[in-house]
This record gives sequence, structure tokens and C-alpha cells, in this order.
Amino acid sequence: MTTAMITATSILGNIYRDASLKEKYRQIPGETVRISRLESQRVRMRKSSDKGTDIAIVLPPGSKLRHGDVVLLTADRMVVVELEPENVAVVEVKDNLHKDDLIEVPVRIGHTIGNLHRPIKLEGSRIYFPIQADSELEMFRKLFGHMNEHLEIRGARMVFEPEEGMDVHEH
Repeated sequence: MTTAMITATSILGNIYRDASLKEKYRQIPGETVRISRLESQRVRMRKSSDKGTDIAIVLPPGSKLRHGDVVLLTADRMVVVELEPENVAVVEVKDNLHKDDLIEVPVRIGHTIGNLHRPIKLEGSRIYFPIQADSELEMFRKLFGHMNEHLEIRGARMVFEPEEGMDVHEH
């Protein structure tokens, strides 16, 4: 069965930030469109949903898609954007910082990550940022050098959405 292409021209809300949309998502047969984090910054793209629907997404300039955004909602259909999980480094600051380290360690971590132009997400004592391969974890252990006694560095796979204002250009 071939269906006509549908066009989504706006973000109607987010199922993770709006309780009424989340409830509708449970009731209406939903479709998802998977995109990468880098694609989420594009305002024009053509994708297929998990149910095979051909979808053109044409958003106003400056729009940015987020995990859970609803781009189409009718009485019997909802199309939701799903970001693809990606490899990230997780740098957790241990609670063994001495008074002299309270400023130095976080500033040096931020400086190192910033010099590599990585977007970050902060969550408690954890800093998340994208990596291409687990081999980069060893590079960061070397870059952080003497601070490693205060850090736990590991890899993970997750849907990564940078903090607002912390989504720098990546090389």
C-alpha cells in the first residue's frame, strides 16, 4: 500500500514535556521518525516513519527538533520525533575534592572539553558529551591527567540533548 507524502510544518509540542500530549500518544496509534542529533538542527528533511509513511519536515528557520517532539497530530494519527541514541563520554566528579580543587577541577574539565568544541549536558555531578568511539575515553583520561583521582570516566549510549546554550559547533 502506497500512501501520499505528508508534510509537517511545525512542532506542536513534546510528549515528554506536555502531559496532555503524552496521554494522546498513549491513545492514538503513534508513528515515530528517527533522526540523528545533527539532523535535529536541520529545518528541512524527508524521512520515513517506522510505519513507512513518507514525511517531509519543513520547519521555520531557527527551529530545532527535540526527542519527543510532535510534528503531526490529527484525530487518528500522531507523528513523534525520536532522536537516535549515540555514544557519549560520562565524566563524573567524585566527592573527594579538596577545598583547593573545588574551582580548579571543574574549570579545567570545562576548558578541556570546550577546546575540543564538544556540546555538553550537565546532570548532578556528571558531564555528558558525544564521542565517536570508546578509544576517545583514554584520550580524555590523558588530557585530564592529574585530575583523574577526582574523576570517573566511562562510556555510555544514550539520547544526547545538549544543555541550552551549550550546543557548540562540532569538528
